[in-house]
Amino acid sequence: MLSFIKKVQEKETGPEQESPRLGNGRESPPKPEVSRKILVVGKGETLDAEVMDYAVNLAERLGYDLIALSVNPTLGQKGRFFSPYKYHLREKFAQRARAAGEALKKKMALRGVNFEQVVKFGDLGKAVAAVNQQFKRIEFVITQDGVKEKEVNGEINIPVFRITGYQGERMMAKELDSRGIGLMGKTVGYGIAAAGLYAALFWNTDTVMHYFTKGSWYAALPIATVFVVSFVHGAFSNYLWEALGIQAPKRVQPRPTAAKRPVARKRPRPQLRIDT
Repeated sequence: MLSFIKKVQEKETGPEQESPRLGNGRESPPKPEVSRKILVVGKGETLDAEVMDYAVNLAERLGYDLIALSVNPTLGQKGRFFSPYKYHLREKFAQRARAAGEALKKKMALRGVNFEQVVKFGDLGKAVAAVNQQFKRIEFVITQDGVKEKEVNGEINIPVFRITGYQGERMMAKELDSRGIGLMGKTVGYGIAAAGLYAALFWNTDTVMHYFTKGSWYAALPIATVFVVSFVHGAFSNYLWEALGIQAPKRVQPRPTAAKRPVARKRPRPQLRIDT
């Protein structure tokens, strides 16, 4: 990606061409220059914020315009008939995508980057080809994770770059969210179980003591009851503290020990002696 950007910058700073002259010796008026563009492609109403930040920084650095293409492959027209419900879904998708595009356009205007939002339906490669015909001088395409390169450059011959550097952070965030939900569920479940056990024991003390004092095999009931209550109550306490963010260390941390300093050796100093 960086080598491609360097080539583009070298191309832009190349030797200037002389303007063509008319027959009378006058110079012809220069044609309006079409700005170069970066196309960002994604499946969905809104594109990833990390991918858009990367594309905006790149467009600002190169002085390019930015085009965001939101494609919904599932709402493409198949056959001659098109159901009203599908048309309604299309309108909702386009409305949300354009609303997100207007918000991005205001933010990018502050940074001096021209922005355009495009919404397409159907095949991704055909949508990219249509945008390439509509907007001239698209230098390269940036796709978010989940969009394959073959889907994009099947109809056109433009360099395609996929941004995947932020997927690990998103996966970690999802894992943390799911882990927090699981902790809360386990805490509530074990809490209800512990409360039910305590209520059953205290409200039925006569029945409990009747079986506990029968002897024979019933003598194991107090031990089993204590084991079950301690297990449920301990699990509830563990998940409760973990949900509150208080966790015990997984292993014993070694205590830091003071480094032993080498003992300085005393060197004998030469002394002057007078022999008598």
